[in-house]
Amino acid sequence: MVGCKLFIKKKREDWLTSLLNCKFFDSCIIHQQLRKNEKNVFCMDCNLEFCRHCVKAHFLHPKLQICKYVYQDVVRLQDIQKHLDCSKIQTYKINGEKAVHLNPRPQSKDSKPSTKAKFGASCEACGRYLQDVPNRFCSIACKVSAESVKATDEQKVIDFSIEELQKDSWEENFNQERQSSENESTLSLTDMSEETQGWMTTALKPRKRLHKRKGIPRRSPLC
Repeated sequence: MVGCKLFIKKKREDWLTSLLNCKFFDSCIIHQQLRKNEKNVFCMDCNLEFCRHCVKAHFLHPKLQICKYVYQDVVRLQDIQKHLDCSKIQTYKINGEKAVHLNPRPQSKDSKPSTKAKFGASCEACGRYLQDVPNRFCSIACKVSAESVKATDEQKVIDFSIEELQKDSWEENFNQERQSSENESTLSLTDMSEETQGWMTTALKPRKRLHKRKGIPRRSPLC
């Protein structure tokens, strides 16, 4: 189960990275002779952009339609939110439908919040002014970058905690082994001392001298 989750996460990161790095609305090389051959569709399985005339080659693959809003690439919210959490990203209306930017919009250094907005906020990644306070990012790329930094910091904390636990465990095992060795040495000395004392007691114990009893004296016969 864990391996499956990691595979899904890795697959999502692959197509998302490709989506944010693709250059859309260029002419399709394969269909140069046809009209409306700009590449404005993204295939999530093949991780590439293509034109509407290439759809047959990706008929069964999940796809995303890319649109233009103020000369910037956007994607419909109802299409992208099926595959990616787009909460806290500023949305814009295009032909009555909500859309989100793929990458941050360029802004001048001296830009100021719009006077039409009742509330003001700024993107946590690029600092661009947002229209609505609940939103925290101006584009998908900004949210992905902020979450990547957060995940990296959390991983560092986890690695540090694991390292501390391993260090404490190593010190505890070392102290236990040292104490065990000292106890064994003390017991060995005690046993040797008792054995030595017993041997010395036996060796120094006075022994009874055995005197052989003399036999009956006999006189030699007279010649």
